[in-house]
Amino acid sequence: MNKKLIITALLIFVAVAVLGQRFTWRIEGAVANAMPTDTLIVVNAEKRSTITTLHIKDGSIIPVSGTLDEPAVCRIAKKGRQKWMGEFILESGTINLDIDLGIERIKHFGGTPMNDEYANMFTIQPQDTDMNSFHKRMYETITRVVALHPDYAISAYLVERFQTMFKPSEMIKLIEKLSPDLQATPKMERLKENLTLGLDTEEGNMFKELTGKNPKGEAIALSEFVGKGSYVLADFWASWCVPCLDEIPSVISLYDKYKDKGLKVIGVTVRDAPEKSESIVQKLGIPFPQIYESKPLSIYGVNAIPHTILFAPDGTILARGLRGDELGKKLKEIFGE
Repeated sequence: MNKKLIITALLIFVAVAVLGQRFTWRIEGAVANAMPTDTLIVVNAEKRSTITTLHIKDGSIIPVSGTLDEPAVCRIAKKGRQKWMGEFILESGTINLDIDLGIERIKHFGGTPMNDEYANMFTIQPQDTDMNSFHKRMYETITRVVALHPDYAISAYLVERFQTMFKPSEMIKLIEKLSPDLQATPKMERLKENLTLGLDTEEGNMFKELTGKNPKGEAIALSEFVGKGSYVLADFWASWCVPCLDEIPSVISLYDKYKDKGLKVIGVTVRDAPEKSESIVQKLGIPFPQIYESKPLSIYGVNAIPHTILFAPDGTILARGLRGDELGKKLKEIFGE
């Protein structure tokens, strides 16, 4: 998700959070490539509870309506399937969905002000933005949502969804703005506990030791690489993490580009069986060392993957959470073309 798209999404959430009274919603629309027996389920993305079932007749959704106490971000899936086709905002008014079951995707949604704006996000092209200003604006926006409605489930959903974009100290402040009931949920308690673990490993702090096993089953430590005079990128991943596997080719490409200029890369697996990790290493031809069977969650507070940590030559944590283009730009700043 690019920067302008995320900011637009946050502005939508601000607008959603303002609506406090009970409201009536209605869903209608078209469904392509549907079988006569196909039905769709609409699920509250935060509460993971089914809100309604959509029935299809002659390529159209049979209109359905209901009421809610507060707006909700919803996802749609074919009944009996685990694949989400997209999400929209369940709000006051008639929401029109255009779904293609052939590709299992919501092609378009709209009909209400916030859904129209939400849909327009996907037409925005990436723009270069100063990252400090970008993160500051995002953080201010999320803070405003949570402060306005600390007891809304959508506030907790927003905090959880964007948890990896900010420092642990910033995220803890957001969580503490939620209502006591929301803070006491198991999900938020776990998130705060994990973030607390990451306070000592924020950017600017010295690295902490992390130990595990190498692919041969021998002891290996992060200190064998970090603090030895080179920039070191730690890539946290797992064989069961599809986004991680999608990112690995990019990490390999950056390693190949900058290894002769001094960049070292080390993979750190998260909650993964060594044999499964090694199978992926061999399949993808990952050329850099790996640390298996470590505990990055309890030491570095890594609560979502893929995740990266870039260490300076002296072992200081230079950056966390950089991926894709952002990671490439950071390495270009250090090593040049």
